[in-house]
Amino acid sequence: MTNTADENIFIGRQPIFLANRELFGYELLFRNGFTPNAAVPMASGSEATATVINNAMMHFGLENIVGDGKAFINFPESFFTDQITPCFSPKNTIIEVLEDVSPTETVITALKALKQQGYTIALDDFVFRKKLIPFIQLADIIKFDVQYVKIENIAELFRRVKKVSEFKIVAERVETTEMFDACRDAGADYFQGYFFAKPEVIQGTKMSVGRQNLMLLLQKITDDAMHLEDLERIVERDIGLVHKIMKLAEQYRNRDMPMFETLKEVMMLFGLKRVQSWATLLSMSAVDDVMPEVFGIARVRAIFMRSVAEKMGLKQVDSFYLTGLFSVLDVVLKKTLQDAITDLPVNDLIKNALLKGEGEQGQLLKLAQTFEGNAKSSAAQQTQYAGLYLAAVEESNQMARVL
Repeated sequence: MTNTADENIFIGRQPIFLANRELFGYELLFRNGFTPNAAVPMASGSEATATVINNAMMHFGLENIVGDGKAFINFPESFFTDQITPCFSPKNTIIEVLEDVSPTETVITALKALKQQGYTIALDDFVFRKKLIPFIQLADIIKFDVQYVKIENIAELFRRVKKVSEFKIVAERVETTEMFDACRDAGADYFQGYFFAKPEVIQGTKMSVGRQNLMLLLQKITDDAMHLEDLERIVERDIGLVHKIMKLAEQYRNRDMPMFETLKEVMMLFGLKRVQSWATLLSMSAVDDVMPEVFGIARVRAIFMRSVAEKMGLKQVDSFYLTGLFSVLDVVLKKTLQDAITDLPVNDLIKNALLKGEGEQGQLLKLAQTFEGNAKSSAAQQTQYAGLYLAAVEESNQMARVL
């Protein structure tokens, strides 16, 4: 099998402000380099959106991109017609319907379902046409491109659409003080444009996912006989999949919820439908197979640690697996282990094991490393657990052959 980070990833963002110039949120933009204003022409709308969601929520972490603000995410028509359920939380995201989406019955039904789930709906680059009235009636926010609108026509532009329904207004491509004043006086609620800030590009290190493992997950997830436990066993084979779902889970974890100790807890929080949506989204963005040797080490550690924990009768044996799997994140993400796990919603037992070698998880991680020649242990310990280590190596190799 596979995995992980040897490439840079990028995401663009442009801030959206309130009239008092306080930050409201960011529009997230597809980028593949440091050119602020140019997306990649060969990327389809679906791929661009999937990549933005993947990078923002499963690489950087949405909170690191927008802070306490809202994230505006462009949705092409295919995301509505294919009935792709968002795998992200509605609490800090706004679904932006692109201007070329048609108000078909399928799209309207999908939008109504999204609103029922608590998502905020925005219309991008809106130009009034009667056929778009169903969109207006569902919109919470409408974005008007005012760059080429005469200042004296701004108020009438907003008023005409406001006759249909109540919604908030974003004036976008605001580039002068005069245009800002006119839009504010005409009732705009939010403002976006070069007058405030140009788009900026953020760079990070890519955490890849094994294509074959992802395809297996997609294949199995449509099987009515499959249970979350079965899917968990597929996800846990791939450090990229585990890392991504853990990052995404942070959005759904309420402040009063404990940190996660096992992958099972995350899978149960998501449920079958959201796991399916998450896997589908990943399949639409770029997937790579890299660094199999590093992942092989992590997989052997994880399998071995869980096996020893089971033999010793320890509790929460899956937390030992997670500890072993994440023990190579520093190599994978090319950063310190401290930085690599800071944003992951794992509990202190796992963090202290990884960073300080503390607790039962830390002890078994050291034991696993002795078989790699990276740590010392007694001859008795090595003899006692040598069989389990060899079995872990064989199981890991079998996984690699299958995938």
